[in-house]
Amino acid sequence: MENDNKRPKLTFEKYTWRINNFSKLKNQRHHSDNFILDGFSWYMVKIPVGRCFFKIYLEADENRANLPEDWKRTENISLAVNDQKTIRQGLECEFNADVTCSKHFVFLNDINEPSSGFIVNDACMIEVGIFVIKNVYENEQYWTGREIDKDLHTEYPLFHEMFMRSFANIDLNYVPLLENICLLYPYLLVSQEKRSCKFTEWAFTALGRLLYFLNTKQVKDMDDEACDHLKKLWDEVKIFGFDLSWLESDVKSALNLKNYTDKIANVRKAKERVDDLEIRTQKLKAEVIERETEFERAKTDLVKAEEGFKERNLDDILGYRSKKWF
Repeated sequence: MENDNKRPKLTFEKYTWRINNFSKLKNQRHHSDNFILDGFSWYMVKIPVGRCFFKIYLEADENRANLPEDWKRTENISLAVNDQKTIRQGLECEFNADVTCSKHFVFLNDINEPSSGFIVNDACMIEVGIFVIKNVYENEQYWTGREIDKDLHTEYPLFHEMFMRSFANIDLNYVPLLENICLLYPYLLVSQEKRSCKFTEWAFTALGRLLYFLNTKQVKDMDDEACDHLKKLWDEVKIFGFDLSWLESDVKSALNLKNYTDKIANVRKAKERVDDLEIRTQKLKAEVIERETEFERAKTDLVKAEEGFKERNLDDILGYRSKKWF
């Protein structure tokens, strides 16, 4: 059987459109040259919307008038504006003879401003990519081992099917996490283009284990054993050559939670002591105020008591008047 050792592999085809003299095109509708992706001819269109943002969409080529009435295709599109910075949006679009352009991708955040980092030397780099399946030769026969659930509720049903066809042996718990990350960072797939399908499957299995760990563990779970396990997952996935700069800070943050429960217990204990001392201090202050008030009342009572009072020695003889005045 000639095709027994062929298997599908998910890849990412891209085209980069460099728009020169960008500042002079702000108020103009502009389109790229034609290019081929997934075996079909496309072009991109830029529409100015305002000073701080613009729209981009992908459209079937100018021969669309010759398309048959039943022509239809669905594509998973990734559009990015990049240079010193990158922002990316993804969408699954259905094209047909009546609808030959994708939904608009809106790019904001003052992209038009040179200080934004997206415009360099008055040029803007816009990248469009499409996820495709290619059949490649493997040294061993490929068998999916399971049916693909096409009715599964997902935002990207075609991409889900493509992913499952390419990575049939990956744990189903990892699949939605890997799909979302690949749509956001398609270069995860690009980095595996020259690898064998089996190696790529191992790579995404390792990445899936790491993502699943981060997506299911809670802060309270991060004891010594969990941190050691995360460190092993992180070291393992780095072997496969992925660009993991987008994930590194999250992993480091999780690893810093080692013995966090002990630390937070100490913090809570110290806080309880502070709170207790504060309550006792407030009580003492209230008692002092009460004593001061009582002291002032006592002073007032003393003043009243001393009115018309002349102090005498208690040992004096009382005596009486004995002198005659006549």
